[in-house]
Amino acid sequence: MRTIGALIRAAWLTAMSYRVQTVISLLTLWVTVIPVYFIATALQPTMASAIRNEGTQYFPFMLIGTFAVSLISICVATLPGAVEAGISSGFFEGVLMTRAPRVAILAGLSAYPILWAVFRGALMLAAGALFGARIAIGSVVPALGILALIVVVHWAIGLIGAALVVAFRTSGPLSQAVVVASTLLGGAYYPTSVIPSWIQSLASFVPAAYGLRALRRVLLDGAPVATVSSDVLILAAITAGTLVVGVVAFRAALGYAGRRGTLSHL
Repeated sequence: MRTIGALIRAAWLTAMSYRVQTVISLLTLWVTVIPVYFIATALQPTMASAIRNEGTQYFPFMLIGTFAVSLISICVATLPGAVEAGISSGFFEGVLMTRAPRVAILAGLSAYPILWAVFRGALMLAAGALFGARIAIGSVVPALGILALIVVVHWAIGLIGAALVVAFRTSGPLSQAVVVASTLLGGAYYPTSVIPSWIQSLASFVPAAYGLRALRRVLLDGAPVATVSSDVLILAAITAGTLVVGVVAFRAALGYAGRRGTLSHL
């Protein structure tokens, strides 16, 4: 935890050296929330029946989807980007030579952007509440648990991307593919139930589909966790499996890079 805390603090100090950019990042929340409100209000009569199992208001439905897409894109792209930048500067090899556990290093390199994205998402929902979005405040704790699973599973996908960077200096289209799949098949802006049947089966391979469905039912409808247990359990299983694949892939990538001499001191 000390390693993760130190890396978060370093990232925080770096971010605070660009205070104008940080302030602009917070102000743009209003630029996001206001058009979402008007679009959702206009589409409410059309979408009301489609989203009846995931909240009755399309506005908070869209807000959670918008927040999720932003968070997912950061989770899958931050770690590969940090590793790539660290390799270019020599920082990554240097930090690997320390006694800190490698998993703590990897978590620390990506923790601050993810925490910042979650903070911005909380502010976005708070801003949405000012516009009339109904949130089940009593369900915040279980909602945070579901959100944690969404973060971890996509961070694990980012770990696979980081392994590709270590081995081949690029993660390819992995991050973009995950974001597109989450947007189109994960139910970001419409429930997965309205996806055409010929492609709906693909949604079963998208972690966001389970996470967003459970998150909305808990946070918007106030549903107990027991009613979304199937989605949560499937998401947890996908998370565990993806973490195992990510850890194995990253270790293999370090070994491959060490044998090729592209990373020294491994």
